[in-house]
Amino acid sequence: MTQKTKTSSVYQTISAFASYLGCIGIALAVMYLLNGTFGILIATALGCAFFVSVAVTLIVMRSVRTEFKLDKTSVSKGEELNCVITISKKLMIPTPIIELHIACTPQLSKETDICRVSLAGQNINTIKIPLTAKYSGAAEVCINKVLISDYLGIFRFRLKKAAENTVMKLSVYPNIPDVPVQTDFLKTAVLFSDNDDDEEETDETAMGQTGQPGYDYREYYPGDSIKRINWKLSSKRDIYMIRLDEKVTESGQIFFLDSPKLSENDLTLSVHDNVIEGMLAVFTMLVREGKETTFFFAKKDIWYKVDIRNLSDIYTLQEMLSSFEPCTVKNAVPPEIVSIGKTPICFTTATSDFPDSAAQIVSEIPGILMISAVSSGLSKLTSEMWVISDDFELKKQS
Repeated sequence: MTQKTKTSSVYQTISAFASYLGCIGIALAVMYLLNGTFGILIATALGCAFFVSVAVTLIVMRSVRTEFKLDKTSVSKGEELNCVITISKKLMIPTPIIELHIACTPQLSKETDICRVSLAGQNINTIKIPLTAKYSGAAEVCINKVLISDYLGIFRFRLKKAAENTVMKLSVYPNIPDVPVQTDFLKTAVLFSDNDDDEEETDETAMGQTGQPGYDYREYYPGDSIKRINWKLSSKRDIYMIRLDEKVTESGQIFFLDSPKLSENDLTLSVHDNVIEGMLAVFTMLVREGKETTFFFAKKDIWYKVDIRNLSDIYTLQEMLSSFEPCTVKNAVPPEIVSIGKTPICFTTATSDFPDSAAQIVSEIPGILMISAVSSGLSKLTSEMWVISDDFELKKQS
């Protein structure tokens, strides 16, 4: 309980008790000024009511039980769910007001923080509190306090046999945006794959239409498969060129996620979602273009590797990220990447207020391609700094 909440609770008790004493004062005034017998009866009744109220409340509260659960344990962003609270009692005596304080992590939004209910003749009462999944990742819901007031509303007692501090965990799935192919980014990403797909001769021998060793190319036309574009040659000639006599090999690009533990607020959570969903959009785009990728992400200071070859792998990754919690890792760059020998591409959820992890990665790999959210406000840390817009369009940061 925060200091502000404690102060408010004490003020409420003092205010209610002062009102009760005011009623006693009115009864005494009636006794002395108007009718002594009637005033004594009122004062006596008020005094008895106070003790009866406290005594019966202490008896009733021993028989009250509260339980709660979520009607769903995994949801998509924007989806609604309910926190279901069941209150039961054994005695037939009506209960005074029962006050439940609900708390949840910022990934969820709720209509109310406090729910009040009373049990009359019913022995069981079920309450549904609607919640909405606002941001992706691991979320939690709990009842952090259950109070019961006495019948006069002066005092509030904490229920011992309640579902306090019982945490219910929830997974919120990030969306997979459907975005068109972004050739500028694809061209840059393939260059970072370090494929030997240059115009120069390689160890392979191929005969072009001229009968001389080498490959034949022509200019790219709308309708040609983007998988056949020779990105390195295109970058040199400043025009898209496709190879005529060889199937394009896979890019085998390496990606990893930098997602440091930051204070959770609307800015950091929206940046996190924008990067995560933009990343899934990029992987989808690469898979549809026949590119295989390897992805690394950290959980509890341990790096995990995911090979992405088809859409099924992306859906599996989406499920893994539904329970993802950001963490600040000791090794900013996955150690396995160093042995692979390819320059990786890093997605980062760092912000302008907390750029340390992103800056450390750039210091370890100066030529890295880094992608952040436009809303992060992150400054340009490397020459290949790209940003994701709210519409998941990738642009090179100027």
